Amino acid sequence: MTTAAAAAGKDPHTPALGAAATPLRERREGTTYGVLVPHFGQAATPARVLGSGELAEQAGFDAVWVRDHLLWEPHGMEGDDRTFVESLTVLAGIAARTSHIVLGTAVLIPIRWPLKLAQDLASLSFLAGGRVVAGMGLGSGQAELGAAGFRRSDRKRIFVETVEILNKVWSGDDVEHHGRLFDFEHVTIEPKPTCHLPLWYGGTTEVSVRNAVEHCEGWMPGRVPLATLRARLDLLDDLASASGKRIAKAIVPLVKVDRNRARARAGIDVAALGASSEAAKTWILPPGGLNTIDDLGGIAYAGTPDEIVEHIATLVGHGLDHVVFDFRLQDQEFERALELVGTEVLPALRKRGT
Repeated sequence: MTTAAAAAGKDPHTPALGAAATPLRERREGTTYGVLVPHFGQAATPARVLGSGELAEQAGFDAVWVRDHLLWEPHGMEGDDRTFVESLTVLAGIAARTSHIVLGTAVLIPIRWPLKLAQDLASLSFLAGGRVVAGMGLGSGQAELGAAGFRRSDRKRIFVETVEILNKVWSGDDVEHHGRLFDFEHVTIEPKPTCHLPLWYGGTTEVSVRNAVEHCEGWMPGRVPLATLRARLDLLDDLASASGKRIAKAIVPLVKVDRNRARARAGIDVAALGASSEAAKTWILPPGGLNTIDDLGGIAYAGTPDEIVEHIATLVGHGLDHVVFDFRLQDQEFERALELVGTEVLPALRKRGT
């Protein structure tokens, strides 16, 4: 650390984006790319979790993302290991070992008191030089919300008031909030986020699109069929246009990549993946349904690096700003998958301008 930096209490390896910046929006022209950190299940070793950000940064990814749970019930594809390393703790550890990769949540569920969340996210932004995007959602089960002291029936209200509170305490001092669930006055939180901290909304339903446009700055579904994605994006465009807002568009598909095509496609359970989301009943399916790996576009992609390039390019062609690679189908090969995508897939996509 230089003498000047030390005197200012700043780390020269953690650059601030600046007060007018917005993480990911100012990264580069065209689509940006992220990767889901394996901070859950049997793959979640300390070395892998903490080293994932450095490896992703070196591989050319623009962002790393974490999931969020308090009481985690693994999906079938994730085995039965109940390990789940807390989301913001993971990002803080990654922040300390990286210099420019964006840190994102995909997505935070309503299990935190809003003022505490405001402090946690602002502190992360402060330590990371502003490179934070907070994806938020409603969660699902009563068990998690109940364990945190909330009721599932209040989850939409918790989300709405949380967004209101975050915006208040991040932009002003001595603020007050008198809501149905949360009430306070004369509150100042420091440090505030280093730069603008975007709030994105996660979900695949039409309601999630409406929540994104009404309350946030981005929409970030997980895995979703292409026909559903297209319908949701059309709705988002209509709502955003009517409200005069620019909404970032992202997606988090499963990806399994290998130079050997047969290995890449081995073990893909099409039926299970087709029903793996709680919102699957709202999906618009391709003609004939989900019967083969090739029918899973938007949900999962499996193939060689060249095939993944074609798949992601098609996905980006729907007008997406950000794509997150979710390697859960090969979590024990995370580092190898990360390298393959970083060395062969991302350069090809960027050469195309996608």
